[in-house]
This record gives sequence, C-alpha cells and structure tokens, in this order.
Amino acid sequence: MKSSDVLAKLLANVAHKWQEYGSILKNDPEIKSLLDKHQKAFGHVQKVMQETGAALFCRDCGISSISCCGEGMELECEEALLLANLLLGVNIPNSRRFSTGCFFLDENGCVLKVRPLICRNFICPELKENLGLLKTRKLQEALDNEAFYLFLLLERIKEII
Repeated sequence: MKSSDVLAKLLANVAHKWQEYGSILKNDPEIKSLLDKHQKAFGHVQKVMQETGAALFCRDCGISSISCCGEGMELECEEALLLANLLLGVNIPNSRRFSTGCFFLDENGCVLKVRPLICRNFICPELKENLGLLKTRKLQEALDNEAFYLFLLLERIKEII
C-alpha cells in the first residue's frame, strides 16, 4: 500500500472516530487534565527551543529543504494523536502543502499541537553540535516532561476509543 493510501485511511478512520467519540473525549475530565498538562509541557519546550536557538536552527534547516520533517513523517501519527489535536481545535489539513514535506507541515512549521514522540525527541547531530552539551541537555530535559504527558494522554484516549 502506498503511503498516500495509508494516510488517507488514517484520516478517514480519525474522522469516523471523531464523529463517534468526539463528545465523549471532550467531556472526559482526565483527558481535559492531561491535555492541559501536555500543553503546558509543550509550551515549555517551545520556550526552551527559542532560548537555546534550536527553533531558529530547525527553521533555517527546514527552509533549506534539508528538514527532518520530510514526506512520510506523517505516518508516525496515530489515531489517538490526531484525535488529541482535534480536541485542541487543530484543523487537520486536506492536502500536503510541500511536496517533499510532512503532510502536517505548513509555512509556519508543524500544525499539530500534539506531535509524535519521534518529532519531538529527535535531535540531529548538526543541532547537537550547534547547541553544545548544556543546551542540548536542557532541551532533552524539557522534552522528557512533554513525552511523559504525551504517553498518558494517548493511552487515555485509546482506553475510550
């Protein structure tokens, strides 16, 4: 099966599950709490990325078309992750913005507010070298907290769907 077919099937499944479980997910107090904790951790990571220079480095890399956010990375998304994004009001795109980029990539970066673990925890050798040991460690520590809440959130969504 082609990756475009896999993605189309995933998006169709998510749309179906959103119709069936959306209101249940929206009203689940545990999911509300985990979404809040995840988004606080996500915001902290974004702040650390700005402070360390990682955000600028990754943006420049993406502009030069060497980005790790390439075509096929969207296949790292699972139904629960996309449902979490719908809970946060993210508009899932209808089409790929860049032919060689991830389906969820637009001119401002990733449209997802809840992102696959690999997209958050991957620190390429070039970025590590650019940041140095202390800044890399600071970024990894921030990412660990986000990963913790990501896991709990997705597991809770899976329990319901």
